[in-house]
Amino acid sequence: MTNQSSQEVDLLIHGGVVITMDQKRRIYDPGFVAIQGGKITGAGSPNDCPYVGKERLDASDMVVLPGIVNAHDHLDQSVYRSCSDEKQGSRDRLLRMARGLTRERARTAATLSLLELVHYGVTTTQENHWTHYHLDSTDGICEAIRQSGMRAVVSRGMSDVEEYTPKDFVERAEDVLTDLDRLEREYDSEHIRITSEPTTILRCTPGAVAAMRDWALRRGKSWHIHLAQTSDELDDALRTVGMGSVQYAERLGVLGPEMLAVHCSGLLDTEVELFGKYQVRIAHCPVTQMRGGNKVPPIWELEKLGALVAIGTDGSGTNNGQNPWEAMKMAVYMQRVRFEDRYLGTAEQALEMMTIKAAEVLGMGDRVGSLEAGKEADIAMFRRDQLHLLPGAMLVNNLVHSGLNNMADTVLVGGKVVLSRGRSTMVDEKEIAVRVREVQKAMIKEAGLEGDIGLSSSWPVITR
Repeated sequence: MTNQSSQEVDLLIHGGVVITMDQKRRIYDPGFVAIQGGKITGAGSPNDCPYVGKERLDASDMVVLPGIVNAHDHLDQSVYRSCSDEKQGSRDRLLRMARGLTRERARTAATLSLLELVHYGVTTTQENHWTHYHLDSTDGICEAIRQSGMRAVVSRGMSDVEEYTPKDFVERAEDVLTDLDRLEREYDSEHIRITSEPTTILRCTPGAVAAMRDWALRRGKSWHIHLAQTSDELDDALRTVGMGSVQYAERLGVLGPEMLAVHCSGLLDTEVELFGKYQVRIAHCPVTQMRGGNKVPPIWELEKLGALVAIGTDGSGTNNGQNPWEAMKMAVYMQRVRFEDRYLGTAEQALEMMTIKAAEVLGMGDRVGSLEAGKEADIAMFRRDQLHLLPGAMLVNNLVHSGLNNMADTVLVGGKVVLSRGRSTMVDEKEIAVRVREVQKAMIKEAGLEGDIGLSSSWPVITR
């Protein structure tokens, strides 16, 4: 029977360690989270809990976190995983395969990436899609997001400079704007936000960059761009425009807090201050930067100067995985290598950059990223008896520095369970495994890459 002084809610998560990521970064051990109508109504200590739940979820052996927020990704790239490794011309290989990325194949590929993400506790991701040989491939990705029950900010990318982009992937800005209008009408919702992205400052003409930015600003949305993406981009910028990519963006008048700049690795020292001056939002993807042998951006110096930095996994075409915990760990360790300081950075900083800060970078800080009253009930729960989290005296450090294998037990998005006991409640995981193998095999064959892509890039493979 309900106590008259108690408030009834749809779901009460009780017990376990609750890491709120609220303004004071409070941790309750044990704690509770109350959910009503898909939103959090309260979080705190059981002794102060005024709620009773129509349903109760025992989290006694769990750590309860806000859903992880992934600041940058390419969901379609699961089908390219490892296919562009360790070889010159890897981008050409990816684009050859991308010619076979139909709407249905994009949906299958994105479904696999979303499955990986949710298994690691991700509830919100950024998504950039920029290979539109099949013009409805973005639709397949949006359909996969809808089916997953997760949230995403989807930036529809484009390129219009043939020097850097094969002709059949070059698009006209006016055509892309028309497609953005269509995508916004069809998919903008509580779970999906459509926005614009000129892929890089060099792969797009100044007119296209301005048009894509203006499309987003007219709608009160942030716009996205891969900026100073690699050391190669820096060399290209110096050769073609006589300055760094960020300096060129300033000349074009497009730097500002409405910009989400991805990577920001190929920087001149003088460009670091520009990010702070214009309060640019940044998605740092450390694993991709290491894979590409690129410079290490000074992420905490950027923040001190006024930028806002979050962490992203990037896509499996350049990362090979979708593990946010790996990205958190590498983000800290890369800074220590760059600055030769073994104590630089903390696990707490890294976790902030894939929860509350990532939410702010995506323009969703009022909705997700922490366990606070009024926010969406996006929650990830991890069993504390996973071997790598033991003994557990320094739990936050364990999660980040030992947590490459952090697999969620239960994940909720808007109060709805999308992962239960480590299995998706939204899609058939076995079916996706079969389909994605078939898709990759077909795309490799159609691209004429069967002789280049195999079980090993150099060792002999005997099949009979």
